[in-house]
Amino acid sequence: MSGMPEISASILSCDHAFIGDAVRRAEAAGAGSIHVDVMDGHYVGNLTFGPKLIRDLRRITNLPIHVHLEVGEPDAVAPLFYDVPCDSIVFQMDAASNPIHLLREIRSSGKRAGVGLGPAYGTETIRYITGYLDELIVMSVEPGYAGQAFEPSVYQKLEELKQTRPGYSISVDGGVNPGNAARLRDAGAEILICGSSVFDGNIEENVTRLLKAL
Repeated sequence: MSGMPEISASILSCDHAFIGDAVRRAEAAGAGSIHVDVMDGHYVGNLTFGPKLIRDLRRITNLPIHVHLEVGEPDAVAPLFYDVPCDSIVFQMDAASNPIHLLREIRSSGKRAGVGLGPAYGTETIRYITGYLDELIVMSVEPGYAGQAFEPSVYQKLEELKQTRPGYSISVDGGVNPGNAARLRDAGAEILICGSSVFDGNIEENVTRLLKAL
């Protein structure tokens, strides 16, 4: 692909006592969007953020805010975010009971709609919903669990998707760092969702390092 991918700063990895400060610093350093993982303690073994945080973040940043629902019942949870000032809502494909209906509903709320594809699922999983997608997150780790090894199968999936010339944006989530950012870009990733590689240590230096790698 041509052009530099966007760095989307995933606040799951920041110090939650200073989320606002971390977001401001990531934005000033050159991050292109903010990624918010919403976890329910059932689909994944963690509890995280809700609609109020999105409203609060919107007061301090003009960056796009992407909501990623890592929840067991996205059909029930997604409507909680329809009136919230986020820019997109993505849910895990394997968790949705009626994915086409949910994608249509998200779009009708005025948000960009998308799905996340876990590392155990191939690109054929989304074959019949591509016309309803604005975004696709290709996950290089299982959702919700820290410290996992990067799954290299993501490169093959990106190459497959690039060949189809999709009409939606392609993100990669999990284990993205300066060492693999350029290869992910070349394989077709347009948004690199970065958590620890942005927020572990000096935020400004980390974002600069990622951008230089691209």
